[in-house]
Amino acid sequence: MTQWSSILQASKPSLMKMENELFNTPELGFKEQKTREIILKYLNEHHLDITEDYGISGFRVTIGSGKPHVALIAEMDALIVHKHPNAGPDGAAHACGHHLQTTILSHVLSLFNEHETFNGSLSLYCIAAEEFVDLDFRLQLQSEGKIKLLSGKQNLILMHAFEDADAFLSVHTMGETSVPSMEINASLSGFIYKKLNFYGQAAHAAVMPHKGINALNAQLLTQQAFAYLRETFLEEDRIRLHLITTHGGESVNSVPAHTILEGYVRSINPDTLISLNARLNETAKHCAQAMEARVEIEDRTGYMPLLQSRALNDLLLPHIKSIVDEKNIIDHQKSFAAGDMGDLSLFKPTIQLGFSGCKGLVHGMDFRMDNADEALIDPAYVLLSTLSDIYRDPSTFNSIVSSYPSKMTCEEYEIMHAL
Repeated sequence: MTQWSSILQASKPSLMKMENELFNTPELGFKEQKTREIILKYLNEHHLDITEDYGISGFRVTIGSGKPHVALIAEMDALIVHKHPNAGPDGAAHACGHHLQTTILSHVLSLFNEHETFNGSLSLYCIAAEEFVDLDFRLQLQSEGKIKLLSGKQNLILMHAFEDADAFLSVHTMGETSVPSMEINASLSGFIYKKLNFYGQAAHAAVMPHKGINALNAQLLTQQAFAYLRETFLEEDRIRLHLITTHGGESVNSVPAHTILEGYVRSINPDTLISLNARLNETAKHCAQAMEARVEIEDRTGYMPLLQSRALNDLLLPHIKSIVDEKNIIDHQKSFAAGDMGDLSLFKPTIQLGFSGCKGLVHGMDFRMDNADEALIDPAYVLLSTLSDIYRDPSTFNSIVSSYPSKMTCEEYEIMHAL
């Protein structure tokens, strides 16, 4: 165990106080005003101020200067769980543990600043709107020109806010576990939101259906074709295609002239996600044409798959093993869930350490922290110990950064989002 163990135990009351305050102040994405105040109050008390302010998308606090430059990524927003006992009037609740991230990483930054002498830079990014919710509000912000994309990290990418960082480190709850556990190298899915508008020709459904063009039939043919494609999905790509009909026609006595099919296509493979989406679109167009209908397709690129840097995770592993039994370290879990950390992994080495210490279902009405040592102290200890290693001898870290296979440029990212 390193020096950080005793330092963190002394800081435990501060960690628990901040966790409790944030847990009871849940706010949805791009609305995190009180959350921002709580975080900045703590940082200001430790003589840390905003380095870069990104408005409603978040802010950055940096200590040190030069290279290496490690970025700590904290998410500020809650999500909608109306029946959560700590939900706000709008249904916002910290049922995904983002309040734990901000608590842990704010303390990591302040404690490292107070107790470590180092060469290089360490930045804390407190970022808005990771959860893909409250979309009407976000689309309104987008139409007003206040944001370009619907998540905080996506907007910061477009602002070039991460360009001087070398790598991204974050943490995230694993939810409820039976024993103290940690998770490394987990993959998250990416997703594309799809809205397919099918258009036909209305006619009296009983008297003259032959005069109509049934948009619902075109939609159903498309869904059947999608079903036939499923047997071509590879297991390792972790594909999910889930759809609902949000408009099925105008009247039971009229041939449906307009229907709407909405849903997500997901995969942990970025290339598969993009190519499969194009294939689905072609399928829909031809199915509509076969029924003499037409389809208009609205695709909104959500998040890209998170592919963690195993080499960067390996730097954490010795410190994880010092506090968690090796059989309780979960390695390379593949999840159908999505998060915008995946967008960061397109560009630079990225990791998201999973930790235990919570109770209840993630995104459920009974979610809460249950063990402060597991959910606050342990992940902070692993990160602080790893950061000490990196800055004392950055050679391995620098090699990881220089050899990382970036997936695209910022310009290509804009093209992907049709900007």
